[in-house]
Amino acid sequence: MAFCMMVIRGWPMPDYPKTSLQLDDLKSLLMHISPDLNRDEWWAVTAGLKSEFGEEGFDAWEHWSKGSKAYDKGAAESTWKSTKAGKITIGTVIHLAKEGGWRPEKKELTAAERRQQRADDEARRKKRQAEIEADEQRTLVMHQAVQGATMRLLSEFTNARGKSEYLARKQVDPFGVRFISKPVVLSIDDELQRCDLWTGDDIKRFFDNLPNPRPDSHSFMMLKPGTFLVPLADVEGVIWSFQSISPSGTKLFPKHSRKSGCMHCIGSLEDAELIVLAEGYSTTASCFMATEWAAVMTVDVGNMAKIATALHGRYPRARLILAGDDDPKPDGKNPGRAQAEAIGRELGVVAVFPRVPVQQVAA
Repeated sequence: MAFCMMVIRGWPMPDYPKTSLQLDDLKSLLMHISPDLNRDEWWAVTAGLKSEFGEEGFDAWEHWSKGSKAYDKGAAESTWKSTKAGKITIGTVIHLAKEGGWRPEKKELTAAERRQQRADDEARRKKRQAEIEADEQRTLVMHQAVQGATMRLLSEFTNARGKSEYLARKQVDPFGVRFISKPVVLSIDDELQRCDLWTGDDIKRFFDNLPNPRPDSHSFMMLKPGTFLVPLADVEGVIWSFQSISPSGTKLFPKHSRKSGCMHCIGSLEDAELIVLAEGYSTTASCFMATEWAAVMTVDVGNMAKIATALHGRYPRARLILAGDDDPKPDGKNPGRAQAEAIGRELGVVAVFPRVPVQQVAA
């Protein structure tokens, strides 16, 4: 299998060489990029700007984003805040701007001005690197805090057996999931860097003391019987977090939990000849029930590429099959299918699209 591509949020996107760019250049550069890009390209611009300029790039990014017909202030600010530095750099933003006709302004600089520009660039790089390292440390701490709360939640507030309207409606069985046994609140505070569980009379005390308005650093999940949890583990089997699925089918993750590289396995992967990868729990369970092949829930199509690469490294003899979502939108686009097919081509694996009833795929 050829595992060679970077997939960002399901979008195959190579990064591009950097061009020296100053903060003052941003607004004119962004004028050459439509703010009505598709979701993945818009996110790539966000990631590239934040990787290069950190919080200093927010004003120019916000001004640009407001030009979109679909602009939502709350959603946009949440995306900016949650975007981490990664493989997407300012080079991608510059590439998109050049496609829109932007050309860097040629400036004649004196030797002293060139030295000052290099010094400014280096100072910004060091400042941004310090921000990235601090952010990575906070992320690691919060991942571990959520992991600790998850393990306690699974052991003290759930049962292996239970009922779920969602599972009954989807006509799938519970495989390795846990059913909430009594009401519990999971609260997460990234300023204090801690997670807490509240039950019984403490739930009322929690809500009585909840600040109004609630700060962005504070989030919580109210979990009640009828909801079940899908534990999410890395390829080594270490549980990091969970997905909750309510009776109505609402799916939630704890804020600041680790999702990247995490999955839920149904059936044994050891010595498996075939492993099916699907996004959601019901599709994954349906594939397993129809074929009895080992099946892995990857949560979303972007994470699917990471899981496929990890499984190929750990189980090189197993053949991987991607069971993608086939859900056409009103505008005729089918992003789930398109992304799964793109990942399949780049990773050298088969992409199929199960329907009800699930049809077996020839080995």
